[in-house]
Amino acid sequence: MDNKTYEYVEDRSMTIQQYINNIFKWMIIGVLTTFVTAFALEKSSFMSYAGMLMLMFIFMFILIIFQFAVVIGLSRRLMTMKPITAKVLYMIYSVITGVTFSYVIASYTSFSVALAFLVAAIYFGVLVVLGTVIKMDLTRIGTICLAGLFVYIIFSVIVMIFHLGVGTLIMPLISLALFAGITAYDMQKSLQLYNYASSNPEMLEKLSIYGAFNLYLDFVNIFLDILQLLGDNK
Repeated sequence: MDNKTYEYVEDRSMTIQQYINNIFKWMIIGVLTTFVTAFALEKSSFMSYAGMLMLMFIFMFILIIFQFAVVIGLSRRLMTMKPITAKVLYMIYSVITGVTFSYVIASYTSFSVALAFLVAAIYFGVLVVLGTVIKMDLTRIGTICLAGLFVYIIFSVIVMIFHLGVGTLIMPLISLALFAGITAYDMQKSLQLYNYASSNPEMLEKLSIYGAFNLYLDFVNIFLDILQLLGDNK
């Protein structure tokens, strides 16, 4: 008679469907956190008082610097940080973005913001589907679009400083075209990263946060571009 005992080992691996669901779950949580924060501040007395003080500009500058720090931290330290650290940084970033968003939303009517959000969601959804189903490697397209985005940011700063007469429709349209490639590429890259870490549940959890963060950034920028195109100022 065989007296061996067999220990049951639970399979803790994450399927690709669970991985994708995790990405979109955290992406949606981040977006909702940003917009709830933005609308809460926009409706509060924070805007009326802080908006009249010079300290507001200093505060905004500090927030923007901190946002960049979070982006760099997630990008460079992802491999060594714990999943909970990645989640905390992501949520902090979402809240801070909501603070900066409160000033943007305050400039537009509620209907414009709602319409821009709906159009952005549809546009973003189509791009995510394309990034999922397209078999062609989008790495080259994504790299070109990222390089184009860098040039676009520099040009936008020049336009703002020197008040160049660039049409208000041209800039957001260019940005939307760039983020079309970037969003599809980010989605495809997230799927490819699953294959590299499919046997490491902890890494997959961190990669799902990283993927959610990239898609969150894509959606936020798409929303801002569409708001600039469709929005009515108060």
